[in-house]
Amino acid sequence: MFPHQNPLPKPDIITTPKFEDLLQTVKSKVLEYLAENAPDDVANVEETFANEAELLTKFTEAFTVILQSYFRQMNEQALQMFGMYATDDGMVDLIASQLGVERQILEEGDPDAFPVVPAVMESNEDLLTRYYLAAYALATTGTRSGYRFNAMTLGGRPKVTVESPTNKKVVVTYEFESHELAGQTKDAQARQISPGVVDCFILSHGNNGMPTEELIAATKSYMTRDDIAQETDLLDVKAPTLKAWSCHAELYVQSGSDVVTAKSAAEEAVQNYAEQQHRLGGRIEPSMLYSVLLKNTGANRCDLIAPSEALRCEFNEAPYIDSIQITVRNANL
Repeated sequence: MFPHQNPLPKPDIITTPKFEDLLQTVKSKVLEYLAENAPDDVANVEETFANEAELLTKFTEAFTVILQSYFRQMNEQALQMFGMYATDDGMVDLIASQLGVERQILEEGDPDAFPVVPAVMESNEDLLTRYYLAAYALATTGTRSGYRFNAMTLGGRPKVTVESPTNKKVVVTYEFESHELAGQTKDAQARQISPGVVDCFILSHGNNGMPTEELIAATKSYMTRDDIAQETDLLDVKAPTLKAWSCHAELYVQSGSDVVTAKSAAEEAVQNYAEQQHRLGGRIEPSMLYSVLLKNTGANRCDLIAPSEALRCEFNEAPYIDSIQITVRNANL
């Protein structure tokens, strides 16, 4: 459902050719050009290419490196045109705008302060999630994805009024108003608990994810608007259940390795994984923690003390990390 989280393999047409293959291609093209324009020089140039010490050979290799970098740059620019690969902020904004989705402001900055305090903006990950959900909310709520998009995009739908000031004349007015709590909802999930009754749970960006009563009330008010809510649904917006967890691990690195750097990298890696899974229905898997810790620290051994078992949340639950305790030791080899 979310291609940016599970992207397809990159097609061969946008892969960077290997240096050796590209070098042979450049040499072949040079010789082909000489065969048409200076055939008497072909043999000498071919002999020169066979000698690594020749200046022309080194020049050709340098040009190949430049050409390879150019291919890599062009490929990266091509990938930015697709939501599943895009990482550039501007391109993500452009892609999301195709469905009328704009990046939300999480915390207002202060341009008059010194130094200037920049605004905290919604991440590319969250913006792309709402972009893919937007296709399910082009009409109203009703589907799970429709409820989720509207709950995460307060104020995203304009207010529409229809008036007939005179006979045979109809005026339709769209009012686009900024919602004072826009950008505070990190995730949302809705489920039918009985025929016609829907519970929608929301998770906030702030603190541990527990939404305020003000945000819950504002979300319900917005979601039950006549032009958004399903006429057949009785909707209630609720706070989720937060499940706290801790990470306690012991890492062993090669003798002589920087223990302080490894510890810092481990804590950052765990925090990033925890933030990624801080969603409704998130999952904390010990196997993933092993992978995250070993991959990002270069450690050759990891003893994971906590969590001792997987923490798998339901749609109305979210995991929240409350402490990280990493010990790094030199391995005795």
